Amino acid sequence: MFTMTISLDSLALYIVAADVLILLSYVLYIFHNKRRLEKSIKDITDFITDYFLNTGAEVQVRCFKIDGNRRYVTLIESQPLKRFRYSNVLESNLIGHVFKVTGNIIEKIYWRFPVQLNQNTMAAYSIPIEENNNTEDDLYFAEVHKLAESKAEYNVNEVSWDEFETSKKET
Repeated sequence: MFTMTISLDSLALYIVAADVLILLSYVLYIFHNKRRLEKSIKDITDFITDYFLNTGAEVQVRCFKIDGNRRYVTLIESQPLKRFRYSNVLESNLIGHVFKVTGNIIEKIYWRFPVQLNQNTMAAYSIPIEENNNTEDDLYFAEVHKLAESKAEYNVNEVSWDEFETSKKET
């Protein structure tokens, strides 16, 4: 028969307890960081969404953390509106407001303006702007449509070098 005697001295017990305490603290630290990251992302997306709702534009916002502490990249998806044409001006104001309110730094804002084209619009470019339901509210599409109509007679041909030089001198 075989007998085994285990003696636990107080030093070994203290080391095991310290290891368990350190491991538990580390797990709690990881969960805290994850919760803080989720809260920061939610704060940024909520603030940007409210910021644009106050101006009358409905946007969808996504936010991602990049390497570093409290640095984020934001993706904003909106209808193509003329007031967003110079979005770089909006970006600098928005980055400053987000930093003041949430304390988070946005490194870059990426914009996406999806255009919903129906089959008739894709088949023919000569549809008047009044018939297209998606673009009645925005003057940006009216300007683009006028520009497309004015350049409808644009044609590309192959010419000799001499003809190119003479046309270049005429302009």
